[in-house]
Amino acid sequence: MTKREQSETKAELLDELDSTLPGSIDRRKFMQGSLGAIGATLLAGCTGQGGGNDGGDGDNDSSDTDQSSDGEFLDETKAVFTAPWKKEPSWGHTHVAEGREYWEDAGVPNIDGTRGNGSDTESQNIGVGNKPMGVTSITTAISVYPETENTEALDMSVVGLARGRPLLSLIWRKDMMEDRADIAGKTILAASGFAAATIQVYPNLVDVDQSEVTLEEGTEEVAAPKLANGEVAAVWGSIDLLPVYQEEVDAELGVTPLTAFGGFPGYPIWVNNSWYDNKENAAEFVGQVMTGYFKAMKWGLLNQSEYLDYLKNEVNPNLQTWTEEELTGQHSVNCAQAITLDMKDNGLGYFTEDGIANVLENAGPALVDNPDALPSASEMVITEPLEHMEPATFTDDEWNQLAKNAGFIWDLFEEAESDN
Repeated sequence: MTKREQSETKAELLDELDSTLPGSIDRRKFMQGSLGAIGATLLAGCTGQGGGNDGGDGDNDSSDTDQSSDGEFLDETKAVFTAPWKKEPSWGHTHVAEGREYWEDAGVPNIDGTRGNGSDTESQNIGVGNKPMGVTSITTAISVYPETENTEALDMSVVGLARGRPLLSLIWRKDMMEDRADIAGKTILAASGFAAATIQVYPNLVDVDQSEVTLEEGTEEVAAPKLANGEVAAVWGSIDLLPVYQEEVDAELGVTPLTAFGGFPGYPIWVNNSWYDNKENAAEFVGQVMTGYFKAMKWGLLNQSEYLDYLKNEVNPNLQTWTEEELTGQHSVNCAQAITLDMKDNGLGYFTEDGIANVLENAGPALVDNPDALPSASEMVITEPLEHMEPATFTDDEWNQLAKNAGFIWDLFEEAESDN
């Protein structure tokens, strides 16, 4: 099965789940609750690769792509830009950029912003040329990047950073661990399928032999009870679940975000290399696309109520069924995750080749069987579009507003990254 066929199969499965599962169930969590779930059964023989969890419930629209049946773009003046997931607060900036004409103002009026079916699917779409550009998790992209027995290697590069940070963190009981490195002889639970795919990274970061640590796979639903009753000393998962753990665990908790160990980027903007190489004025064009995207993102991050109202009324009416707490909660996490401390002066989208190298070095061996099959950081980066992008920077007042919108997770990231 080709990568294009894999992508179409997954999209069909996910859309089918949309129509059959209750609205309260996240179809992607349902599909990828553990490494051995759907990926090892329904998709056996097709891919063999793990996938990311981009989260949430939302709209049930189909994911349109502006392409012909053989993957060629119908009209390069109307290039597709894919989000990794549905039309929710976390990924609404793509649809704001199009609907509020930020892309038109940036000189690229015909960009078609589409929702995605997860970082694994959209990485493959971009990597094989089904879509020219868009956003996906870097760790998920790496996990599906190399050539396999049934698939060719992906052909794509990073041009910007749509979300500065991953949410992956170690949340640990201080009465069971002395510090973040005290994991030898301890049991750590991976709280999702994606967490399980990346949990091997943590022992390497704190220089502990993995054989000295018991690593368990689980789900978000079982993580809090197990941490509460002391079955596990720590949970490896998303930092946005910290309030759940704090409510259930009668012990002080330590929090160690992955970014405490250096510049681990979260969700880059990728371009298909063949499309980029063959497009006239590609650097200028992609730079304009990122200009519009990040101006839309800045507006959305700073103006919480207006942004959420726009999404509910103009982008995805299903969001009107969400509670205010659910909407603002996802927006707050997005604010904290989207921005690195370097972006205040350098602007949204800023990244370094060293950050990409850091992920390849530390996460690559945990994500793929043969890390040597991955390209080097210099081969996975195209910097020219950043030179043609108008930076979206922040004044001190805007920075303070952003921190206010982000809430407590902002403080955790800031503290964790203070010594980097």
